[in-house]
This record gives sequence, structure tokens and C-alpha cells, in this order.
Amino acid sequence: MPRIPSTQRLSVVITSGAAIGALSWLVASLVSGKFEPFDSGQGLLFNQFILVASTTLLAWQSRPLTTLLFLGAAYVGMNAYAYALGGSEHRAWALLGAVINALLIVAPAALAIGTTLLRRLVQRRSAPEVQRVTDTLR
Repeated sequence: MPRIPSTQRLSVVITSGAAIGALSWLVASLVSGKFEPFDSGQGLLFNQFILVASTTLLAWQSRPLTTLLFLGAAYVGMNAYAYALGGSEHRAWALLGAVINALLIVAPAALAIGTTLLRRLVQRRSAPEVQRVTDTLR
């Protein structure tokens, strides 16, 4: 599999993060019937599931900084979606919404940190065994 240049990888992470953020808001509003995810328990659950699942998967496969960049882009995507598709009331309260939306990133960030720590622990535990196998094959 060819390696993607780092600038392209960054743009993919940022774009997909923003898209996931907007998607999490859209799905929450479609499921709950309310525009904001935190206006219903069901909408919040779907919003958090989308953010947590994508962030945890990314945290398992990439560096912590990439995951944080993804989360930041998801935050921007959620706010851009709310501002662009919300009514005049949502635009008037955009700053308050941006502050409250920061709370929607807490659970995905905590799980991303936990996933990163778990991945490092698994890698450290498997490293000596991999070394033993390669020494045996020599």
C-alpha cells in the first residue's frame, strides 16, 4: 500500500473530522427530531456514539496528535453545521453553542487517550516476544 504524503494525510484527517462532526449532529437531529443533540437523550447518545467510535478507531491506528487534530476538526464541523443549517436563533447563540459543544468532545477525547495508552501497553508487551521470534529465526 503506497504511503500518502503527510500534507495529504493531514488534509484527509481534517476533512474527515469536520465531516464526522457534522454527520454526528445531523444523525442526532434525524433520530431525535430535535436540531441540537443535547436536547434529547437519544440524540445525544447517537452523537456521542458516532464521535466516540470514529475517534477510538483513529486513536488505535494513529498517533495521538492526529487524533487530537481529528477531534478539533469534528468540533469545528459540529459548530459549522449548527451555524449553517440552524435558524436565526442558533446563529444568535453561536458563541454559547460553541462553548457547550466543547462538552460533546470530552467523552471522545477521554476514550482516545485511553485507547492510545492501551495501544502502547499492548505494543510494549508484544515487543519482547516479537524480538524472541526474530532471534529464533536468525
